[in-house]
Amino acid sequence: MRGFRDIHFYPFVVAVVISSVGCSGDVEKKGAAPATERVMQVKTASIEAHRSERSVQAIGSIYPFDEATVSSETAGTVDKMLADLGDVVEDGDVLAVLDDREARLNLAEAEAARNTAIKTVEKEEASLKRYEQLFKIGMTSEREHDVAIASASEAQARLKQTEARAQLMKKRLHDTMIAAPISGVIRKRHVSKGESVRDKAILFTIVSKGRVKFRGTVAEKAAPDIKKGLRVRITVDAFKDRRFGATLERVSPSVDIDTRTLEVEAISPNEDGSLKPGYFAKAAIITDDKASAVFAPEAAVYSSAGVVKVFVIRGAVAQEKLVKIIPRQAASGAPGMIEIIGDVKAGETVAISNLSNLYDGAPVSVEKKVEDGSRSTLNRL
Repeated sequence: MRGFRDIHFYPFVVAVVISSVGCSGDVEKKGAAPATERVMQVKTASIEAHRSERSVQAIGSIYPFDEATVSSETAGTVDKMLADLGDVVEDGDVLAVLDDREARLNLAEAEAARNTAIKTVEKEEASLKRYEQLFKIGMTSEREHDVAIASASEAQARLKQTEARAQLMKKRLHDTMIAAPISGVIRKRHVSKGESVRDKAILFTIVSKGRVKFRGTVAEKAAPDIKKGLRVRITVDAFKDRRFGATLERVSPSVDIDTRTLEVEAISPNEDGSLKPGYFAKAAIITDDKASAVFAPEAAVYSSAGVVKVFVIRGAVAQEKLVKIIPRQAASGAPGMIEIIGDVKAGETVAISNLSNLYDGAPVSVEKKVEDGSRSTLNRL
């Protein structure tokens, strides 16, 4: 029985195969019509134009634009205190006065010596004039004439000494008045009334008003983008919702070999005085600012094997456009959108669904255009 089945089964199979091949050949000869291309359903959204910023972050502190330590030029005892912590002072204002009694006495003594020297000079010059007249008519010897000249010269030299001492004593009297070298605010008072101080002792610290400096560092990799004149936005913990404008004024010529950071300095006008020296601060250095950049919804950007593209819908056809994604480090006012560069422009319609099945020239049927963008996540294989 088993052999009987084998004998009759295989010819039947062969006949079927031959019949199928014959039929296929007939179809090809007759030229059957191709299947209709499938229309894909897609949702769409618009390409938008937004301001785009890229920035480099810096971390540092706020410093006064100018700072001065006020020292005593002479030793003495503090007699009067005319300024204290937080006082606003102008350049030249007297902040404190040292006991000046000794300085006044020394000045009076020096001025008296100078006056005596002046009279001596007058006397010696009058004597020299007489000797010169007598020497011309031969009534005195050359030796006596030379002595008169020497006496007059010695009197002049003594006068200069006494004048120099008088000037020095005047300066020392003036030094008993401790004056502000700059306009600003008293940041610290280091002495009190009645305290004895040595010369060069620090009495006050003054910081300038208004403008302040931000000094900070940026990562080494950002160094090529940093240059003088860039806009800077400063934030401090004391004013979490405020952004203080500044301008980058100084950039270190070298990167710190230990920290691998670049030091920078920016100046903020700080017109209302909100930024206080000593604040910890963060700064965003704006390295690129475009008034109108092209943004696509995240859901419209498709990436496969390193190729990034969007599908622009024109009529009922999808057109594939290769694009480049631009990293964004600063808020652009376009949440859920990605800045792109490519052959696309604001106002064009792009697909935001069924991207993995789309291809260049694919026929599409638009379900519903999403005006606010389908701002979800980047589509990837």
